[in-house]
Amino acid sequence: MTGKIVRLQRLFQEDHRSVVVALDHAQFQGAIPGLESMQSIVRDVVAGHADGVILNPGAATDCAMIYGGRCALIVRVTGASTSYNPSFDYHQQICSIERAVALGADAVIAMGFVGSDGESASLALLSRIAEDCHRFGLPLIAEMLPVAENRFQDPEWIGLAARVGYELGADIIKAYTTGSEADEAVIAHCLLPFLAAGGPKSSNPAEIASKAIAHGASGVAFGRNVFGGDSPQQVVEELVRAVHGA
Repeated sequence: MTGKIVRLQRLFQEDHRSVVVALDHAQFQGAIPGLESMQSIVRDVVAGHADGVILNPGAATDCAMIYGGRCALIVRVTGASTSYNPSFDYHQQICSIERAVALGADAVIAMGFVGSDGESASLALLSRIAEDCHRFGLPLIAEMLPVAENRFQDPEWIGLAARVGYELGADIIKAYTTGSEADEAVIAHCLLPFLAAGGPKSSNPAEIASKAIAHGASGVAFGRNVFGGDSPQQVVEELVRAVHGA
C-alpha cells in the first residue's frame, strides 16, 4: 500500500534504521522531570536530528510547528490508565486512526501486554487497531511488554511478546532487549523491524543502542534516557551516531 510505504520511508532512513524518541510518558505519569514543557523537549529532540518522535494527541497538536517537516510523528493511540491505577495493563484506545491521520501521523503506536489479567483485552485491541491501520495505510508500532518486572529482561518472554505483535498485524515492534546475544534470536524471530526500548535510565544510552544494532535491531525508541538527562539534544545526537554511523 502506497501510503504505508511513504510513511515508513519518512520514519526509516536509507540505511533502514531509525532513532525514535518516546515523549508520551506524561499521559501515564504526569509532568515528570524533563517533560514539564513539551515544546521545549520536542525542540531538543528535533535539534538532535531524531528520525521520529512519539507523542500523545494533545502534544502532537501543541508541538506541530516544531516537529512538522523535520521529524516523523508517531501518535500514541492507547492508554487511559495512569500510574495510580493498580491495573495498569487495562489500556483503551484513546485516539482513532482517523484522528491520527488528521494529525499528520507517519505511524501510530499501541501497547500489547503479555502475562497479566489484561493480556487478552490488550491483544484483541491491538489486532483491531492493526486492521484499521491497514485500511488507512498507516504503519503500526506494537509496543510489546511483559507486565511482570522480573520478566522485562527475560528473552523468552520478550521473544514471545515480540512475535505476537507480528502475528496480530503490526508493522514494527518496540520491545526491551537484554544486551546479550539472546537478543539476536528474539529480533530475528519477530520477523519485523525491531526498535529497542530504552527502559530504566542508563549512564550510557548510546552503548545500549550500539548493542541492539549489533544484535540486529533496526533502531531504538528511547524515552527516559533522553528527556531525563541534562542535555537531551546531546543524547539524541549520540544515539544517531550509534544507530546510523558517523
